[in-house]
Amino acid sequence: MRFRLFILATIFTLLLAACGGTAATDTTASEPQVITETVTVEVTRVQTETVTETVVETVVETVVETQTVEVVGLPSVDPLSVTGDIVSAGSSTVFPLAERMAERFQNEGYAGQITIDSIGSGAGFERFCKAGETDISNASRAIKDSEIADCQAIGRNPIEFRVGTDAIAVSVSAENDFVTDVTLEELAAIFSTAVNWSDVRPEWPNEPIQRFIPGTDSGTFDYFDEVVFEENPEPMLSAANLQLSEDDNVLVQGIGGSPYAIGFFGYAYYQENQDILKIVGINGVVPDDMTVEDGSYALARPLFIYSDAAIMQEKPQVAAFINFFLANVQDEITDVGYFPASIAALNDAKLAWFDAAGQAAPAAEASMSELPMVDPLSVTGDIVSAGSSTVFPLAERMAERFQNEGYAGQITIDSIGSGAGFERFCKAGETDISNASRAIKDSEIADCQAIGRNPIEFRVGTDAIAVSVSAENDFVTDVTLEELAAIFSTAVNWSDVRPEWPNEPIQRFIPGTDSGTFDYFDEVVFEENPEPMLSAANLQLSEDDNVLVQGIGGSPYAIGFFGYAYYKENQDILKIVGINGVVPDDMTVEDGSYALARPLFIYSDATIMQEKPQVAAFINFFLTYVNDEIADVGYFPASDAALGQARTALLEALGAN
Repeated sequence: MRFRLFILATIFTLLLAACGGTAATDTTASEPQVITETVTVEVTRVQTETVTETVVETVVETVVETQTVEVVGLPSVDPLSVTGDIVSAGSSTVFPLAERMAERFQNEGYAGQITIDSIGSGAGFERFCKAGETDISNASRAIKDSEIADCQAIGRNPIEFRVGTDAIAVSVSAENDFVTDVTLEELAAIFSTAVNWSDVRPEWPNEPIQRFIPGTDSGTFDYFDEVVFEENPEPMLSAANLQLSEDDNVLVQGIGGSPYAIGFFGYAYYQENQDILKIVGINGVVPDDMTVEDGSYALARPLFIYSDAAIMQEKPQVAAFINFFLANVQDEITDVGYFPASIAALNDAKLAWFDAAGQAAPAAEASMSELPMVDPLSVTGDIVSAGSSTVFPLAERMAERFQNEGYAGQITIDSIGSGAGFERFCKAGETDISNASRAIKDSEIADCQAIGRNPIEFRVGTDAIAVSVSAENDFVTDVTLEELAAIFSTAVNWSDVRPEWPNEPIQRFIPGTDSGTFDYFDEVVFEENPEPMLSAANLQLSEDDNVLVQGIGGSPYAIGFFGYAYYKENQDILKIVGINGVVPDDMTVEDGSYALARPLFIYSDATIMQEKPQVAAFINFFLTYVNDEIADVGYFPASDAALGQARTALLEALGAN
């Protein structure tokens, strides 16, 4: 079974550059396609045979296998028949790729105007989510929860389309003859406290370091700050001899003009200017197809474009261009200077397009991410997981089913909060699986990589944070987001929020600060400023959601929040509170109209899963049967696209070396 998984995952990797799009011939074609590509690949089969108690002989045999891989195809687009203008803005890193795709769209017949402004990811989201001026937002980082909230405030629900992978290129002048490779610690010094090059290494010149970096609106700046400075940009921004620019060409010219200059930007700008630039390795690794894909290059990151279903349906030219972009990006991306997204990620983006465009996805979607069957009776060895209290009931249910069907090992699942879970997984290295009600942070990824782990994300469901009061509360039924902020911060009595409510003190029960539930509520309601909430009177925090449930249920003047499963399990003593007139259910959570819906994840690592096949078997079992259990536990299923991507991520992980 593991050999079969290895072959499949190897094919996914090797096909990165081989998969083009559908021909652009007919915009009216409505039948979704599944392109089946047959490829011949060389697979290294490793067999381990014990010779004695202390000697292990490894036999490596190379065989040739022919396999088929299904790639999601989109309806054909004829640029000649597309009318209407398109406006996009955002990341300077994505700009060259978006510009290339726009040029090709126009060269193949599109006569409208495509405006692409290079203003940085943050500024792009500002124009898309606050001003509502653009149709597409280009980004070199994922959209933040606060930006999603801004979008939703103007009636937009941003949809993410992964279009490629970039590596931030740390570069010096081609005339620089002393810098070839640096550690992450040296990189931090170079871009902050070091004044001269000799301050970093004594053998380097006693010359001032000249620094050229992207502006603070740039996703490139954000990502570099996350990885190198753990989200504390002040040392970098306080450095001497610093020039910032949103225009990467300005940075290129500055770096190329002096042997003592250094800077960073998207890989495409390095590739385009290799005559005057030299790339710098990090921890002995330079970016290439392999190191970017396997995560060994520390500054690799995904590239995205975002739009909205309503925009795509009201402006068919936008839907047509995104279709064209996804169908043909693999033909262009390497030449532009970036790295292809994996087949799984691109398939996921195409499936998101079908959803946004209101069309049926390919019928063969399920087979694309079908996992081999697992027999729990044959699985041995223990499994240790920890993390989110929200994910805990779901993980516990899946573990019980795994054991009920024959698994005789021990699964330990600790409910300690998402942050504490990542601490144990990424710093202490004590767990095999980390459960989370938020995505892993870049700083936590860096912690993982520091101990040789590359966390792999598996989306397992969707939760809605349930704002709840006691069933005895007869006055609170619905609140606005502004009222919610007051309730959990400055308001002392209920009457401070609405005069007709009782003049009684508000009793607040909230998750601890290590909880992903706390983080997400803080993002949406307080825009990542938790101090007002933590300073509120009559406040009790707990990592145990059952403590919160009992506290809220015990008083008509209490209020709190936790994962929806805890509300559902305790409806006899709790009442849910609507937000802006919307309560969480299957429809409002899926379409994003409920303000506090959020994804649920489990994380592991390819090496762990290969060394501990019981971990891989349990994650396989989890992803195979989670939708049978999730509604009964009290959560909502992940979309087919998200679950399909998780399953394919598992196949890829099991084939990693």
